[in-house]
Amino acid sequence: MKRIVLAVGLLALMCGFASDARASSIGYSVISLGSDNYRYVYSVTNDGSLGSGVALRLFDVFFDPTLYDEASLAVSTPAALGAEWDQIFLASAPGVSAAYDSLATAGGIADGDTVSGFAVDFRWLGAGVPGAQAYQIFDPGSFELLGEGVTVPEPAALSLLASGLGALLAFRTRLS
Repeated sequence: MKRIVLAVGLLALMCGFASDARASSIGYSVISLGSDNYRYVYSVTNDGSLGSGVALRLFDVFFDPTLYDEASLAVSTPAALGAEWDQIFLASAPGVSAAYDSLATAGGIADGDTVSGFAVDFRWLGAGVPGAQAYQIFDPGSFELLGEGVTVPEPAALSLLASGLGALLAFRTRLS
C-alpha cells in the first residue's frame, strides 16, 4: 500500500511540475471531431527567455506523416486571431515532418504573454488519442533557431489527471 501511495504521489507531483523551460512553451488540448478526426488547440507562451522585450513571432509545430494524414491538415484558427498571423502548412519530405508554420503579421507574442486559440484540424492515423508534438521557434528575419521543445497538455488536463489520481487513491484507501 505504501508503494502505491508513493507512486501515485510522485506521478501527481511530476505532472504538477511538467513544463518546458526553453524559449517558450506551447500547450495543447485535443478535441475529438468524430471518427479519426481531431482538432489541436494551442496556447503559445513567451516566457521572456528570448530576451527582455523580444516578441515571439515565428513558430512551427511538426506533424509526423506516419501519424497524421497530411492531406487532411487544415488551419482552423478563429478569424480574429488568424488576421494577426500568417498560418500555413509546410509539406513533409523524406525524413522531414510536415509543419504548421505560424508567423506574426504584427507584433507577435510579447515577453511574458500567452496567445491562445491557434487551431489545426486533422485525421489521426495513430493508435489511441493524439498527443505531444515537437516544435521550434525561429527569428523571422534570420531564421535562426531560437528554441525548441515538445508541446505539453494544457494545465486543465493535468489538473484533471491529478484529480483522477487523487480519487483513485481515496477509493483505494477506503477498500483497505
